[in-house]
Amino acid sequence: MDKFGVSRKKATVIETVIALAIGIIICFGYNYFYFEITLPNGAAAQILDIVDYISNNILMPVVAIGTCILIGWVVKPKTAIEEATKNGETFARKWLYIIMVKVVAPVLLAVLLLGSFGII
Repeated sequence: MDKFGVSRKKATVIETVIALAIGIIICFGYNYFYFEITLPNGAAAQILDIVDYISNNILMPVVAIGTCILIGWVVKPKTAIEEATKNGETFARKWLYIIMVKVVAPVLLAVLLLGSFGII
């Protein structure tokens, strides 16, 4: 709304039309727009399968890696720990959380991402 200078109602209508158009294309992927391609994991796929593969195997790991980098290195884990213990709760094993967010999770997510591309 701010970037394009449109009202909330107009932005909602535009987003609805875009989502509806994409949904219709995906629904027609099993009849009018039917085709098959082979995904990197060897599965035969139509439009819905392609969108599902991209979402689950590429976008989710990329966003998760970005979140680990943001929390682990930019904002720092101390901020998340302070938020979790704001009302006097205890946060046992802070060191384990910090190691997981900074090192372990990004490495394992990168392995998953490379595996989805068929590299590993």
